[in-house]
Amino acid sequence: MRAAERSELRSHLFRLLPALFVVLAAGCTDSTAGRATPEPTSTTAEGTEAPTESTPDSDKLPTDGAPEVDDPIDTAKFQENPCLSLTSEQSADIFDVGAAGRQSGGPLGETCEWRNESTHSRVWIGFLDKDPRGLSAEYGANEDGRWAFFEPLPPIEGQPAVARGRLDDREIGICTVVVGASDEIAFETRVQLSQGNIGKMDPCAAAADVAGEAVKTIKAG
Repeated sequence: MRAAERSELRSHLFRLLPALFVVLAAGCTDSTAGRATPEPTSTTAEGTEAPTESTPDSDKLPTDGAPEVDDPIDTAKFQENPCLSLTSEQSADIFDVGAAGRQSGGPLGETCEWRNESTHSRVWIGFLDKDPRGLSAEYGANEDGRWAFFEPLPPIEGQPAVARGRLDDREIGICTVVVGASDEIAFETRVQLSQGNIGKMDPCAAAADVAGEAVKTIKAG
């Protein structure tokens, strides 16, 4: 091949190089276009993987011998404001602890307290929704020996219930009754009898009466 022909061939190849690079680049892009990209993982502030949902597995409830709640009731509004659990007529006329309750936060949920300053009687209602295991949590605590006394009660307005306490304070007029609103949500009613009724009334029966009125109010919405 003559020198002039070789020079013309090299010039022709140089003109083709830019087009060749475009083809190669397009080929690389096409080869990765269909590759799946992993979804980002939700993490906590500490950088560990966090679940997307934290709701309890209700299929496993009840546990520890707790009764099943056959007729769940909607307590969402009352969990936010437990003072709505008793009407003013119920708290003032039936239990004589005043028409207005006072709300406060508790370790397991919101609580409302009604009191009679003259007789020193008091009523509490609190929702235990920060431990969403309903009565299963109460029965489990009993299995662990955390309650000084623990007595299953007849259903209160159709809802299963127990009386229990870390201390047995019934002799001084105090008792707590816990009612299963659903398999996940329970609420407690605690009663402190007036000084004149200590030793004359059963505080657990009084707490069950308060719980019954609360269930009526909750079911009425």
